[in-house]
Amino acid sequence: MMPGMSVPSAVDLASRLIRAPSVSGSEGPAAEVLIDAMREAGFDDVYEDEVGNAIGIIDMGPGPTVLLTGHIDTVSPGDSAEWEHPPLGGDVVDGRLWGRGSVDMKSAVACMVQAAAEARRSGFEGRLIVAGTVLEETNGFGSMHLARTLDYDVAVLGEPSKLQLKLGHKGRVEVEATFTGAIAHAAQPDLGENALEAAARFVARLDEVELPVSEVLGPATATPTKLVTHPGSTTNVVPGKAQLILDCRTLDGQTADDVIALLKGVGINGSVQFSVPSSTVQEPDGRTRESPHMAPAYLLPPDSRTASTARSTLRRVLADEGMELVEGVWWFCTDAPHLSKGGRPVVGFGPGEEELAHTTRESVSIGELTVATRAYRALALAYLGGTR
Repeated sequence: MMPGMSVPSAVDLASRLIRAPSVSGSEGPAAEVLIDAMREAGFDDVYEDEVGNAIGIIDMGPGPTVLLTGHIDTVSPGDSAEWEHPPLGGDVVDGRLWGRGSVDMKSAVACMVQAAAEARRSGFEGRLIVAGTVLEETNGFGSMHLARTLDYDVAVLGEPSKLQLKLGHKGRVEVEATFTGAIAHAAQPDLGENALEAAARFVARLDEVELPVSEVLGPATATPTKLVTHPGSTTNVVPGKAQLILDCRTLDGQTADDVIALLKGVGINGSVQFSVPSSTVQEPDGRTRESPHMAPAYLLPPDSRTASTARSTLRRVLADEGMELVEGVWWFCTDAPHLSKGGRPVVGFGPGEEELAHTTRESVSIGELTVATRAYRALALAYLGGTR
């Protein structure tokens, strides 16, 4: 660390980040806070990249490169009147830090900044990068860009995990099933073909589909979440079309085509077409592209050297706190699949209870931030080969 530089504590920095609003697509204020903090901590190179990611690098010469990362965008805080404490207040009350992003996941990024500065004092060879990414809550574009533009050997992702080691998660494919019938007057339904009834038969038989199961990730799932009929402007017409949305959680290696092939096995005695919806996404250069509503699964092999190192390192850190290591997978999607492009392993570990993310009760234990900071420092040094 350079003379005269000071390291902001994880709690102080997390509080400052919470007070900087950063709903997806408007992360500028939080990025500015994070960049200022990394400069305060004496990082060798600090900058905001082309898409708005905040990046800080500690360069200690030739050696491996470790990435500590998490997203700085959040979902909307909603109605502040529904919060027990101000959603953008960053208040510490009863041993917990409150506010939007406290769990998901500004606190983890704050811990990473402090951990990186402490790792530098311990000494290591190589480069340690801390990155606060954007647009995770929408399409993961920040991490996609990060993976294309940064070189690193291993990434530590700080999504909330209750201080548990996470090796991956299921993927997600949004499938739209369109049922086609024939419009008729509801007083004479036999003159038409009710697309809504076809959709109902499909949903009733959905549990007959034999979905695959992973020993680590668990079972794949297909959950109906939305149904729209056409025409929708009146209630006395037999619907000639029904559109059903299914949220399908996938396993490692399972594609959208695999999911649709399974769904086609549901017999309904009616016409149905399956597709994956997409949204238009704007690139940093102003160009647009279609982004399918899907995200791949990710799984770090449990017997890999990266997983073994994380396991032994975290077990030691948690033991010092009188805690035992728990290992598993996240139940939600993360940026891990994007960060793993090129075969780079991603390890998951973060403070906070996942169940509080996106809620008006979002808060994180101050004690967990202390442990997480020690854990990130230990993980960085373990992968860099530095002093522990």
